[in-house]
Amino acid sequence: MIQLSDQRQRYGEVRDMNMETNATLLSKMAMGSAEQASIKAFVDFTDEDVRLLKDLAPLIAAHADAIIDGFYANVARYQSLQNVIKSAGSSIERLKSAQKQYLLELFSGDYGEAYFERRLMIGVVHNKIGLTPRWYLGSYSVYVQLITPLVMKKCIFRPGLAERTMMAVNKIISIDSQLAIDTYIHAVMEDLKSMSMSKGELEETVASYRSLVEKVATGDLTQKLEVSDSDDDLSQLGVNLNSMTENLRIMAGQVAEASHSLSTSMHQVQESINSQSAGASEQAASIAETVSTLEEIRATSSQTMEKAVEMGDMATQTTEAGEQGVQMLGHTIEGMHSIREQMGAIASTILDLSDKTQQIGDIITTVNGLTQQTKMLSLNASIEAAKAGDAGKGFSVVAAEIRDLSGQSEQATSQISKILTSIRTGAEKAVMATEEGLKEVDQGTSLVDQSGERLNTLLELIRSTAMSSHQIVAAVRQGASGIDQIAIAMDDINKATNQFVAASNQTKAVTNDLNALAAILREHAGAYKV
Repeated sequence: MIQLSDQRQRYGEVRDMNMETNATLLSKMAMGSAEQASIKAFVDFTDEDVRLLKDLAPLIAAHADAIIDGFYANVARYQSLQNVIKSAGSSIERLKSAQKQYLLELFSGDYGEAYFERRLMIGVVHNKIGLTPRWYLGSYSVYVQLITPLVMKKCIFRPGLAERTMMAVNKIISIDSQLAIDTYIHAVMEDLKSMSMSKGELEETVASYRSLVEKVATGDLTQKLEVSDSDDDLSQLGVNLNSMTENLRIMAGQVAEASHSLSTSMHQVQESINSQSAGASEQAASIAETVSTLEEIRATSSQTMEKAVEMGDMATQTTEAGEQGVQMLGHTIEGMHSIREQMGAIASTILDLSDKTQQIGDIITTVNGLTQQTKMLSLNASIEAAKAGDAGKGFSVVAAEIRDLSGQSEQATSQISKILTSIRTGAEKAVMATEEGLKEVDQGTSLVDQSGERLNTLLELIRSTAMSSHQIVAAVRQGASGIDQIAIAMDDINKATNQFVAASNQTKAVTNDLNALAAILREHAGAYKV
């Protein structure tokens, strides 16, 4: 097991033992094909085990250097082992490459006659240099300790596969250890031939050794050989068998302790996972309810958004209508001012007309005075014409005509005076009406101005309301966007929580499988009586 040189050195050492070939060694130990098959059958080494070991080869190759480093780190702790290595003319650094080759062959998938030959030769070399079973059997346990974590990590979610793989590893290591022991015993038996011990004593000693080996094979590790203090090889074999049994007992105890620790840890992990799973399920239900509520809020937010947009549109339309009203009111104010100016001009014209009428009246009065005077003159002329007799008849006619004209003129002037009086009266009424109209226009203008100011104030309020409406629309839109983002995030959280719940359930199943594996390990460890 602990390779003490490269292939060339090992083959040289075998030749030094005067052993013809490995095939001769197999033949000499009566280990033909049938016996090899029997060894495999005894540990139930099947084609499935071959496949599992071969499948594990890439993982072992990837970690081979680390495994070898860990292996020799353990070797370096024991000075007696270092002395064996040194006496063999080698060193740990030189041995690592040969040990790595040995490790990789464990997972080569080829376990035929050539494999048995190489393993037997390793046993011969160990015996030659004085490396006892105590050390190389213990080394198998070191290998198991270094390989087991790799297998468990690789098959963390497949505990059944991990169990079958580790069983396959234990089987091939068991075969290797059997071959090493067989080689060691064969060498001892060869040495016994040259000993002076009686046949009876030899048979008794060998029988006790065989009995120990049989009990160890059945799992009883409480037995111990009574060995003399002699330095002969048979006594040394007894010491080594006792050491081997003790190492196996310690290893079985460690496996039992490890399986118990694993079972306890898995129980704690299972309780933690059950708690996490329950909490995750509650959290998933709460998140699902929150997601449902968010969907309702999102729908309400969408409706609010629509109403806010409608309100914004109405505010915009109201603003536009208000601005149009202000413009129309402005035009009305301008029209009122124009009417006032026109009515003022009309009043001025009427007053001027009244003045003209007064002047005409004055002229009519003058004309009327002249008419009266003309009548008086015509009357006087008629009187004088009458006095003149026939000579004054023509003048009397003229005077009569003049008197008629004066009467007509008086009548005309009287009518004109009446008309002028009527015009003055109408003008005065028009002036009064115009003044009243101006007052009404002034009042109307004042009211329109006030309405304009109020409408401007209302328009400012409408504009402010419209701006607020647009701000509300923007805020509602932003809120709706935020709600959408929250809803999306909660949906993602919901999915992640569901995945976590599923993972927790899967982990729960794995821990159950690991608990089952721990129980199997306890059962196997319990098979050894320590």
